[in-house]
Amino acid sequence: RPVSAMAAATEGVDVEALVRAAQAGDRGAFTQLVHVFSGPMYNLAYRMAGNADDAADLTQEIFVKLYRTIGQFRYRSKFSTWLCSLAANTCRSGMRKLGRRRDRERPFPEEESGEGSPPATADPRDRPDRQAERREQRAVIEQAMARLPEPYRVVIVLRDLQGMAYEEVAEALGCSIGTVKSRLARARLRVRDELLVKRDEL
Repeated sequence: RPVSAMAAATEGVDVEALVRAAQAGDRGAFTQLVHVFSGPMYNLAYRMAGNADDAADLTQEIFVKLYRTIGQFRYRSKFSTWLCSLAANTCRSGMRKLGRRRDRERPFPEEESGEGSPPATADPRDRPDRQAERREQRAVIEQAMARLPEPYRVVIVLRDLQGMAYEEVAEALGCSIGTVKSRLARARLRVRDELLVKRDEL
């Protein structure tokens, strides 16, 4: 399985030491935590909200809430699991405040200045038509995910994009592992079906 964005972001970082220091009032340690987790949290917010502007606002809200509640972390789970739970709940409430209609298609620009869904690194030896095909496929996948009902979307984001284990997703969302697997299977099936439909249209 490829290294997840979360694993890559925390590689070589003593997260627990930073958390303990931040809980003790070390603002520098908290700033380092923001730096370490800003990428994964933005990506989570982007996949949940569906556009860069809302994702940026939600990411900021995630870290505001983290600053207020980091003292409540009790080390009963991985900090990243606890943070993803906080982030998912923040995105849910934030999207309700923004009045997002979850069943509508949202635009996913292939390129955005500064921020947005990180583009995959292209092999310079690759043919332009293949690069274009992959960009189109990513756009279809993102649009399909944007149309998923929230309970399915958050599961596929945490499991497939954040790389969390089933047990961690279940803990973050407060549901059973069986529920996670069931929702994930349905979410993947819907995304796959949209890919097949798009392929047939070409």
